[in-house]
Amino acid sequence: MVETGLNQTELGKIILAACFVTDLGTVLALGIIFASFNKWMLLFVVVAAVVIALAPPFSRWFVGRYGGRVSQLEIKYFLFLLFGLGSLAAMANSEAVLPAYVLGLAVAGFFLEEKTLTSRMRTMAFSLLTPFFFLKAGLFISLKAIVAGAGLIAVLLFVKVLAKFIGVWPATRIFRFVPREGMYTTLLMSTGLTFGSISALFGLTHGYINQTQYTILVTVVVLSAVVPTLIAQAFFMPKMEQGLVQEASSGVTPEEGGN
Repeated sequence: MVETGLNQTELGKIILAACFVTDLGTVLALGIIFASFNKWMLLFVVVAAVVIALAPPFSRWFVGRYGGRVSQLEIKYFLFLLFGLGSLAAMANSEAVLPAYVLGLAVAGFFLEEKTLTSRMRTMAFSLLTPFFFLKAGLFISLKAIVAGAGLIAVLLFVKVLAKFIGVWPATRIFRFVPREGMYTTLLMSTGLTFGSISALFGLTHGYINQTQYTILVTVVVLSAVVPTLIAQAFFMPKMEQGLVQEASSGVTPEEGGN
């Protein structure tokens, strides 16, 4: 969606916002249901509340004072916040990505103003951090379990996609989406690669599921991300203005192009 420029349209923003709410709900459920309510949890809640409350104004001051240097102190600052809160969450037996999502929500307005910093953080995440996570997640997959559980994988994939259709497609009709855009939205909302993998890995590392169950779940998650997305892009891709497509392909956002 970012590469095609669809994220700059109203439909793209709706889909991304819906995905954000869905993922945040998933992480909150993991964090609350499986958390250990002890001194570490108390420390995590207190520190996270203080950091998230102070992050927006302090980030503006810090980046204004120390940003733009060769050492990229602003990127180190945000990575420090992410890793620090994530470590506290892990010690509290909660999900480390939970504070990252809440922190991102808190500083979203600041990042809208800092286009260059946003691009650098995105590059850091997609080129370094995300690949390491998926490499770790893939190391626990058993090919033997995939072959043995092929039938169960097909059934779970069908149930997952069907459940998303039941939940999303009627909503697109209620809010009077064009049928093509409604189907595109429904198919993209059927995916769940990142947080499906996070949930499965959380269950495996904490002993709630075994490797065979993990393999089946992750395979279903990957297929649910690939198959609906390919169908959506091939047959239901919304039409956009030519100028928006050209700006997206050249790496210039509409806001930047208008300045």
